[in-house]
Amino acid sequence: MHRIYSLDYLKLALAVLVAFAHTYWLQTNMTPGLFMIGNGLMRVMVPTFCIIAGYFLYSAVERGKGRKWLYRVGMLYLFWMAVYLPFWLNEVHGPVSLIKTLVWGYFHLWFMAGILVAGMVVLLVCSFARRIAPAREYRLLMAAAAICAVIGVTLQYIALSGIAQIGVKKFSNGLFMCFPFVAIGCLCGRRVARLGMQGLPPRWLVLALTGVGAALLMAEAWFVQAWRSDQVMLDIPVTSYIAAPALFLAVLGTAMPRPPIRLDPISAMIYFMHVLALHLAHALGVQGLAGLMAFAVGLPALAALVLRRLPIRGFEKGGRPEQGEHVHANPAP
Repeated sequence: MHRIYSLDYLKLALAVLVAFAHTYWLQTNMTPGLFMIGNGLMRVMVPTFCIIAGYFLYSAVERGKGRKWLYRVGMLYLFWMAVYLPFWLNEVHGPVSLIKTLVWGYFHLWFMAGILVAGMVVLLVCSFARRIAPAREYRLLMAAAAICAVIGVTLQYIALSGIAQIGVKKFSNGLFMCFPFVAIGCLCGRRVARLGMQGLPPRWLVLALTGVGAALLMAEAWFVQAWRSDQVMLDIPVTSYIAAPALFLAVLGTAMPRPPIRLDPISAMIYFMHVLALHLAHALGVQGLAGLMAFAVGLPALAALVLRRLPIRGFEKGGRPEQGEHVHANPAP
């Protein structure tokens, strides 16, 4: 599977938006309009990351390398959990607490834990389906994903309504949030592998759904803030199931030029390092948005460019990006 440059640009843009979200500028300056952006439009980020991961997971599964993909994701997750150890170790008060922390992940690393769980579920469902109904493998996968999606959204809105006290981790996790979107990505990968780009929906329809999805995200966010105030969080908008696949397909079907340097190491470093960079910025007294973004995006990007000069897989200056695959080192951003 050849590198798709448009997805590299998309991942870089999404990684920058994640860094922006974690500056908490939106929360500090919250208004109904900004709520519609932060808890509306920007809620497309994680689902889109999941779809991208699932798209390339399909390739790994079909080549019999699904377990290897999971192993690499797991090692990447454990490495960064070790890097952030000083920030979460004081929250551990025993073996059970340690297990919970590793299962849920520290702060932004919850996404990697979620992708790991989602990948495991995909492999398990596909393996089970191949034994009982090989011809309906992906129908069963999408049925399982739909059930998990409904459960996740339902739990979230029950929590928002106040009917029951449900912690955010009960629905914003690998099973009820990441898995459905990873499964969608797998389905997209299967479609393209079988029919090529011609198998994608018509371009006009994809672009129309992207615009409609963005409008629906903002409308849903407006409804939530009007209903429950702008002090709540909307983690899994129902409309993200329209907006995220549409955005992914729109970018997937857009031909973009090969970048002068590899972008995936930069987007990965921004995603993984931006929290460290923001801690450093706060320690140095940096408070303005421009300064925080300079740290959150600039330092990781600089680190990626420095590592590019070293013989490290995924960062090397040479290599053959036109032959590269997205599955080896960058399943998140």
